[in-house]
Amino acid sequence: MSNSQISNLTHLAQAAPLFEPFTGVFDEAALRQWIKDELTPLPNTRFLPPENIVHIISGNTPHAAFQSLLAGLLLGVKNRLKLPSETLLDFETSLAQLPSELQALIETSRELPDHWISEAGALIVYGSDSTIRHFRSLAPLEIPFVAHGHRLGIALIEVPSEEAARLAAKDIGEFDQNGCLSLQTIFVENPHDFAPLLATAMADYEKAHPRADLGPSEHGAISNLRHETLYLAAQEPKKHHLWHSEKSTAWTIVFQDTPEITSSPGNRTVFLKPMAQWPGQRSRGVPPRSFQNFISQIALHPFQERDDLPSPRIFPLGQAQRPPFAWAHDGILPLRSLVRVQTSDSPTS
Repeated sequence: MSNSQISNLTHLAQAAPLFEPFTGVFDEAALRQWIKDELTPLPNTRFLPPENIVHIISGNTPHAAFQSLLAGLLLGVKNRLKLPSETLLDFETSLAQLPSELQALIETSRELPDHWISEAGALIVYGSDSTIRHFRSLAPLEIPFVAHGHRLGIALIEVPSEEAARLAAKDIGEFDQNGCLSLQTIFVENPHDFAPLLATAMADYEKAHPRADLGPSEHGAISNLRHETLYLAAQEPKKHHLWHSEKSTAWTIVFQDTPEITSSPGNRTVFLKPMAQWPGQRSRGVPPRSFQNFISQIALHPFQERDDLPSPRIFPLGQAQRPPFAWAHDGILPLRSLVRVQTSDSPTS
């Protein structure tokens, strides 16, 4: 570890309160352990960090920005962050509170300067699949390219209860389902018995934590889904049902007795499906590859250690938006993915 990296550890530990709402709690010892876990070289090897990292940040939540930046600062390299044009407005204000030694390693822009990509030593992209394909085509072939695209969070609830409903409502409501960690589909035993419990829990969560204001298109997406569900329920009442907030789009529960997984319009809208429709039920717990590619994480209730689930993250229900510090987002180690390994061969006799 270089002297500059050691200095950064101290400054990052001092700045921990700014990061912790988005990265989880850490101190200098935790940072040292993170480096040890990911960057302990083998004999005759050393890790070479890039000269700089370009971060393409999506506009959903500040979590990606803080988590990505933390890894770059821990490596002690220059970080260039392309921020969304109209969101994450408080992010730059937060950066101004960092120690000057860390601020010197950060450059932000709302527009992407032409030279950033060509000069990038590594590129991290958050966004839609089309955004990722765009930047993959622009990135120099020789640099590390780390992509975090559109993903869905799901839950498997084998023991429905009021406690399970309360935990699920938290995972649905927190941050209004913005981001790839949001819970969008729940597979549950006895969904018609569980739905009223979840409806009560979501109404309670809305009272305690009112949803953010929406634009017309966001309201419209939820209303359209509700109307479609009511139409389908009239045709096949055993396969479709709807529970929702009165006189608002504050929260929505859509029951579907179908195996397909579709993306929620977000803003506290969740799909409820019977456990029998979980794709893994037909293959001893492992869903088909086409399904696995879209799953970011799986919540379990009750929680138990399992090795038959393909998701990058398995966790207890109620902790969707609070992954542990230094977690492997999308199954990718944050530090290891950004460095190259240099080997030094011993002379042969």
